Amino acid sequence: MNIRDKRPEDIEKDKKETTVEIKFYKVSDLQEMLGWSETTVLKLFNDPNFPSADFGKGKVVEAHALIEYFSTKHVKMRERYWRT
Repeated sequence: MNIRDKRPEDIEKDKKETTVEIKFYKVSDLQEMLGWSETTVLKLFNDPNFPSADFGKGKVVEAHALIEYFSTKHVKMRERYWRT
């Protein structure tokens, strides 16, 4: 079927079905989800290996990148950034 043969409402329906929603989480969102302190979450967001991005004055992380990050085991003592 050619696009010219489609009705406008069918074209709009096709657009909605192919739309991908991208979700971003802020520091406060991760605090609530993980039950961690603001200091710990900020340290995570500042970790060079963590997939965060600056967004205005704050930091965000994309949902799929967050899932991928937490699907890998991270040991504090093996990662230079987390050693105090």
